[in-house]
Amino acid sequence: MGYEVYPIPEQSSYACEECDKVFNSKIRLKYHSYEHSNAWPYQCKECGKCFGCKFLLKRHMTKHSDERPHECVICQLSFKLKSGLSTHMNMHDEQKSFRCKKCDKIFASKSYLKGHLAKHSDKRPHECNVCQLSFKFKQSLNLHMNVHDEQSPFRCEQCNRICFPKSHLKVHMRKHSH
Repeated sequence: MGYEVYPIPEQSSYACEECDKVFNSKIRLKYHSYEHSNAWPYQCKECGKCFGCKFLLKRHMTKHSDERPHECVICQLSFKLKSGLSTHMNMHDEQKSFRCKKCDKIFASKSYLKGHLAKHSDKRPHECNVCQLSFKFKQSLNLHMNVHDEQSPFRCEQCNRICFPKSHLKVHMRKHSH
């Protein structure tokens, strides 16, 4: 009795009905939908950051820990995440590493090298749409945007200064206690 079973092809793209962003899986669309509803199922108790799944929260929690259990056997540098160690190992392999042509510094990934190259440039392509201040790095712009957020959870109650992340607010608060 021979017969062939063909898998039912899964839909290849899923569009968000609120903003028209397109995703390649239902689960990615689901996680994106939390951005619109702000009904994130998992939230970090340390800094308030929200996540769509438990795994991402658990991975994020390593940022609040000093523990670095994954050690490089070549140079003894240690990492919080196993993936960090795996990426780092590329630096010890000439064929997998990425070298900056301007300063000869070696990077474990192409994206790390790309981020580094911005340091050699005067370009500031990431502009704040509120105050027009511009930044070399998108991450710097994202942190800056907290300055314009009246509901920022990391605002000093004594002087109104906004700090990000929460740990910077704790350091800032020490200035008021002297």
